[in-house]
Order: sequence, then structure tokens, then C-alpha cells
Amino acid sequence: MLYEIAGDADAPANSRLSAIKEILDRTVGKGAMLGGAEQEPAPVEIVFRIVDDTNSP
Repeated sequence: MLYEIAGDADAPANSRLSAIKEILDRTVGKGAMLGGAEQEPAPVEIVFRIVDDTNSP
């Protein structure tokens, strides 16, 4: 359901952003470290863009 909300162009922007945040929290935020070795926590920057194509020519 989160993927449906995140991908729904007709949903309000804040609902889409909340769905994307929840997806990231459940995957990237709590994912296992590759290789099984523990590492020091490091900041992660995730950049995404919501395209509004309603005003496109």
C-alpha cells in the first residue's frame, strides 16, 4: 500500500512524502550491513524528486 501511495500522482504531496519516508525507514534505515561486519554509523543522504508533469507542454 505504501508503494501505491508513493506512486500516486493524484495523492497529496505530504501523503506521498510520508509514504516514501516510511518505505525508507523500513528498508534503508533498518537494513543489515553488507558483509555482516558492523561499521560506525555514517550519515546517509537520499535525494529524490517528485515530478509534476501537469504543467508540461
